Amino acid sequence: MNLRNPTYVCLDIPDPYREKVREIRRTFCDRLTNFPVEITVAGSSGVGSISVDADWASVEPKLLSVCAKTAPIVARFGGVVRFPGTDTFVLSLGNPIPFQTIHERLKDSGIPFEPSPFPFFPHCSLRMSGELSPADISHLFSLRIEGEFEIEYLALQARDEATGLVGRVWQHRLTGRPE
Repeated sequence: MNLRNPTYVCLDIPDPYREKVREIRRTFCDRLTNFPVEITVAGSSGVGSISVDADWASVEPKLLSVCAKTAPIVARFGGVVRFPGTDTFVLSLGNPIPFQTIHERLKDSGIPFEPSPFPFFPHCSLRMSGELSPADISHLFSLRIEGEFEIEYLALQARDEATGLVGRVWQHRLTGRPE
């Protein structure tokens, strides 16, 4: 595989939760309409995207090792968070520890990553830019997506240079044993 920068390491959100996030995005953010519904575990915070100079032949075995050590993650969304000084709103996770664990495994895997100026904060993006009315802001903060879901795959997401769309370019099942 030809790694393109940025290439993010993600955990895809399954349906029906994926569709619920898409509904919120359709209401509040044109920019994310066609963006994958996922939790980025390497790329947007903590460590950056996989280095553009990385060699796929050495990266893939390291990703497979992380998958072999990581059990499928049972998760639920927490409340809505607004990143300070921005119009970016995200869903937090009810229990961030499994996501912090996989982030640390990736960070310690030997895969070269670009730097990131932000500390790791696992989340699912709802909205990224544009002005909001006070009523819209209140509505976003009141949103909840209830229920548990299981994340079974680690995936790489990258922007297609021809279409400009972000999509999955690789995935592998999480096969580790629960801790």
